[in-house]
Amino acid sequence: MNDPYKNMLEMQQAMLEGWMNSTNQMMQYWKHLIELQERLMQHATFGRDHVEIDDGPSFTGKYGKRRFDIDPERDV
Repeated sequence: MNDPYKNMLEMQQAMLEGWMNSTNQMMQYWKHLIELQERLMQHATFGRDHVEIDDGPSFTGKYGKRRFDIDPERDV
């Protein structure tokens, strides 16, 4: 005679294994997403760990043509 509890336990075990596999896959996707965001942030902040102090007007200065400089004779 078939044991109804055995079939029920096998079904619950199969559901638990499926749930664990899907949870594991979701956590791997989550970890991958966080690693991608970390690489993106490192790429975005690369070279910006110091403050660049401009040393005065020059062609290769921080602002290029230096159009943002204040000219006291012109802006009075």
